[in-house]
Amino acid sequence: MPTTTTLRVGKSQSSAPFFILNSLKIVVFCSATIFICLITANLFLVADLEKSMRTNKSWQIQNPTIHNGNQVDFGVNDNNNTAADPVLDFFRRVGVELDDESRRRLPTWSQIESIIGDKPVFMGLETCETFRHNVPPLSRMLGSAGMFNSGTNLVTRLMKENCVIPERFNKYGPDGSKEDYGIRWQCPWGKHTPANFKNNHTAPKNEDTIKDHCLPIVTVRNPFDWMVSMCNIPYTARWPHVNICPHLVTISSKGRKVPVGVEVKLAERLLHFDSLADLWNEFYAQYYRDFQYPYLIVRFEDLTFRQYETTKTLCECAGGVVKPQDMFKYIIKSAKQGPGHGKVSERTGMVDAWIKYGQPKQVKGGFSDQDYDAAIEFLSHEFMERMGYKFPPPAPML
Repeated sequence: MPTTTTLRVGKSQSSAPFFILNSLKIVVFCSATIFICLITANLFLVADLEKSMRTNKSWQIQNPTIHNGNQVDFGVNDNNNTAADPVLDFFRRVGVELDDESRRRLPTWSQIESIIGDKPVFMGLETCETFRHNVPPLSRMLGSAGMFNSGTNLVTRLMKENCVIPERFNKYGPDGSKEDYGIRWQCPWGKHTPANFKNNHTAPKNEDTIKDHCLPIVTVRNPFDWMVSMCNIPYTARWPHVNICPHLVTISSKGRKVPVGVEVKLAERLLHFDSLADLWNEFYAQYYRDFQYPYLIVRFEDLTFRQYETTKTLCECAGGVVKPQDMFKYIIKSAKQGPGHGKVSERTGMVDAWIKYGQPKQVKGGFSDQDYDAAIEFLSHEFMERMGYKFPPPAPML
């Protein structure tokens, strides 16, 4: 009788899918475990990298990076402890090595503040909002303005090295020029041009530039220091001062004081002023008294002693952003470059400027009795007071 074999097909058919399902579960579990391990390892690597960036200055970003259209990240912050002497600590932080003679001659910070005050002084800050409201970000520009020897080169260097309009940076990218980022050498009407000529004078290569889109950063300097500099390098100003500086007055044959007039070529025009003091008065009055547009007046002294916080205020006025303090580019050598600014050996760098302008003024500013009295009479007391300038002390009574 033939043997009958019964095939248990049902049981063998159901065991195959069960094995495959279990295998898939194992694969999924192992994959998930590997994925979690990789993520964990990656987090540790990122944390270690961030720690390295915080502690190693070689990670500092050299070109600013724009985030969300209005924030610029120039690099890693570095908070240094302040030494007992803030002046010596400042020069250490900006990388200036001081010799013993410079250390001896540098003023203390309290001496500096007794001369220039405890904070920067500006005029025109109330016009910043108007400028930002009226001028679209991609059209905004900043340019220097001011009389000769007032710090126009210094403010331009500081702004070009440290300030950008972020929207313009976004447009032109990291390879753009300083002008692309909104920082110009001068406003379109010319940096030494009187403000009243804004609409009828245009500097070369500015014919297609909209003048109202440029915020003038107007530099001013203590008039007693400024007049001495003008005697040394008068540029286009002409008046007799070979044997006496600043020679504001002369004595007539009848014994009367007569102002010594000054002629100066500005905006291709030969302009006449009653005296060198009158030139100082009138140039700046045309901005704070007559100018119908936004402007900002800044002191040369603040650009010298407070480069970071002064530049930050100027930049933010136009909606710009400035490098953080640890990445800030300080102007250490003379800002005057190229010919036409006197002998290179006589130009003043940061250390010499701190020594020179951080000392109390000489009696009568070093002027003769006649010039000292004339300066007190001719100079605008209102403008000097608003800018925080003081007259030098008179000669002591005998």
